[in-house]
Amino acid sequence: MTRLFYILCLGVLTSAVSLTLSATSLTISDNLIVSKIDDKTVEHGFIGKKSSFTLHQGEHALVVRYKDVFEDLDFAEHRLIESKEFVVKFSIAQEQQIKLTTVDIKDLQQAQNFAKAPELILKDDKNNQLVLELLEVSDYKLAKQVDKVVSTLAKNKATDKTEVTVEVHQVATNASNTLLQVDSLTMLKYWWQTASHAEKNQFKQFLKEN
Repeated sequence: MTRLFYILCLGVLTSAVSLTLSATSLTISDNLIVSKIDDKTVEHGFIGKKSSFTLHQGEHALVVRYKDVFEDLDFAEHRLIESKEFVVKFSIAQEQQIKLTTVDIKDLQQAQNFAKAPELILKDDKNNQLVLELLEVSDYKLAKQVDKVVSTLAKNKATDKTEVTVEVHQVATNASNTLLQVDSLTMLKYWWQTASHAEKNQFKQFLKEN
């Protein structure tokens, strides 16, 4: 009994150590505020914002915004500079510690420029710069909808419908028509946003002719 208990405890301890080793500590610079991580809302305290997070291996998406105070020399006052929310996407492999920061912002003008076009840096504990991607929140949500549509269509295509009765098949067809209408709108939005200026003009011409 004692030996069995020892083995169980050793197994639990080994699992805990393994999870700890595979986890990555993410630190955010003071001028960034994280509102969501992988579509889960981040709860900040009343005293201060949360700036340290534990993430696991794989892809992650953070919804963040920039916020800082700078002195306005022309009016001898301090001004709050804040960007709209945007999405930061990156992938974690074996890194133990990573830090997400803004580029160097020294004055009010640089802060205002940054708020319009954010630029972030992600580095590991060895000061190696990691790859990241910045997206508009709307583009991120649209891309997720497109992924969902593609996944749904792939599953529907793989489903064997040979044994479905006529009555059930009619119901399924009606449901599919409704689904396709919604999905088509999503796809149209996606392709419009990714199309070039010339392609958009060609599509406008197509609408006029049809």
